[in-house]
Amino acid sequence: MSALAPTSSASRTAQAALAALTRAGLRAAEDAKRSDTYMVVAENGKVLHITPQEFLRERDEPPAQSNAKTSD
Repeated sequence: MSALAPTSSASRTAQAALAALTRAGLRAAEDAKRSDTYMVVAENGKVLHITPQEFLRERDEPPAQSNAKTSD
C-alpha cells in the first residue's frame, strides 16, 4: 500500500496545480475584461492576442475530437 501513496500524493498535487492555473486564467480574463484589454496567450507555439470573451468561450468549449478524421 505504501507504493500507492506517492502516486496518490502526486495526483493530488497535479490536480491542485491545474486548479490553480484555471483560477489564474479566470482572474486574468476578469481583469482584462474590466480594463477593456486583450489577453496574450500562447497556442501551438504562437503568441495570440484575444479578447477575454474569446478566452472564456474557448475554455468552455469541449475539446475537438481527434478521432473524427478516422471515421471515413
